[in-house]
Formats: sequence, structure tokens, C-alpha cells
Amino acid sequence: MDWNTYYNYPVAYKKWLIKRIDKEIEKAHKAQNDIPTKGAHHNTPGVRSMTGKAHPNAPAKLRRF
Repeated sequence: MDWNTYYNYPVAYKKWLIKRIDKEIEKAHKAQNDIPTKGAHHNTPGVRSMTGKAHPNAPAKLRRF
């Protein structure tokens, strides 16, 4: 949705849309309670590989040789 379209909506619809978006954000937040945080206690190789964040090779600036 572009800015001009949203700007021309009636105020009542804008309020409804904001509440609806907030409801979807809350719903998504509750659904992701089992996803680990970015804390060090969840930073294990197994968790990184399951979440698709594993790096098989170290970044170039961290390689020593």
C-alpha cells in the first residue's frame, strides 16, 4: 500500500487498519515463543544449523591463515 492510498482513507478505516496490524503482530509474536533468542545461551552449533544461520567457513576477516 502506498502513502497516497493510505492518506486518502477515512479516519475510521485507518484506526481499524492499525488495530488489525497490531493484532497480526501480537499473533506472530505469540507464535514465535519457542524460537531461541540471540543470547549466548542459544548460540550453539546445533541451534545455528537448525535455524539456517550456520557458517561452514569462518568469515575472511576472522581467518588466521
